[in-house]
Amino acid sequence: MMIASDVRYKISSGNIDNVFAIHNATGALYVAKALDYEKTKKYELRLTASDNFKENYTTVLINVLDVNDNSPVFEKSSYRTQITEEDDRGLPKRVLRVSEGK
Repeated sequence: MMIASDVRYKISSGNIDNVFAIHNATGALYVAKALDYEKTKKYELRLTASDNFKENYTTVLINVLDVNDNSPVFEKSSYRTQITEEDDRGLPKRVLRVSEGK
């Protein structure tokens, strides 16, 4: 007679800096730490599913996509504006220009 057992999941290898986590009962894979494209562009995780009797393995390939993670940059380091006490309150007094950081 076979006894029913729960399947358990784990990341066996490839989890550089423990960036990923897996729920051991459901197998749901999560990002546990911030990803950094400049540091690691690809991950190859080896996952194990096991019950009390047997194990099985699979490989998950993850490609990290690059996003602009730099701060925006003002066109100038400082701005100077003069207004009078009679200026219209609803009108813009100065337009600031910002570009994406590089």
